Amino acid sequence: MDHIVTESPNDPRLLSAVARLHLQLGSIRQAELQFMRIEQLVPSDDKLARMNRALYAVASGKYEAARELFNSVAGDAIEDRVCAANNACVCDVYLGHPQRMLDALQKLMVAAPRAAGASEELVFNYCTGLDLQYDGQKLREEKARKMVDVAMWAGDGFNTASFKLQ
Repeated sequence: MDHIVTESPNDPRLLSAVARLHLQLGSIRQAELQFMRIEQLVPSDDKLARMNRALYAVASGKYEAARELFNSVAGDAIEDRVCAANNACVCDVYLGHPQRMLDALQKLMVAAPRAAGASEELVFNYCTGLDLQYDGQKLREEKARKMVDVAMWAGDGFNTASFKLQ
């Protein structure tokens, strides 16, 4: 995989993509080496560098640090806010705060319904939080309510498996 980098060894986005692949494959040390190269190429407050640090923190089991870094990435662009906030909320689950995750995701979906409410990943994580907090009739009601909300924001191509209806 690293041979891909030889053609553009100073491209932080390419290096970041390769490092993130290493994370997904469980090669934490290889990812760390790529992330260190990126840190030499971009300013320390660069959004890409902070997101990489956050992802590395998750892979290292440092969820509080990851949550803080994800929250620092949430900028003006709604796509950045949705992605970073969603990741921060996943950290909340690992930190034992599923209700905090639900509250934050709900707030984000209300503030930016077209971007957040139509994000399959975010809806999936929200429904996972519901699964952790509720059961029975209350769980079904909450998911049904969220399905109605999402139907207003998302197109016909929305993957309903995100609701985890079983």
